[in-house]
Amino acid sequence: MPVRKSVEGAADAAPKEAKAAGLDKSKVRQWADVAPIIQKLREEGKTVPEISDELEVSYVLVNQCVLQSYKMVVASAEVFERQEKMRLGL
Repeated sequence: MPVRKSVEGAADAAPKEAKAAGLDKSKVRQWADVAPIIQKLREEGKTVPEISDELEVSYVLVNQCVLQSYKMVVASAEVFERQEKMRLGL
């Protein structure tokens, strides 16, 4: 497991980056836009549940993206699209 480095102000930077990346949670997002942000947040040391809560994406999709496991066969883009519509009540 990688060692987390503590950087002053780093905890405040991640939420701003997610918003700065153009992720408007009031609209249907695209998986292709969200997946790189998931990977970036994971590289910054955030856990899967933290990322899931911050981006409002299901744990299963975040976990699959982080693990990139061949054993997980969820069709991520389709599941994400369906969950986005449910999240927004469309």
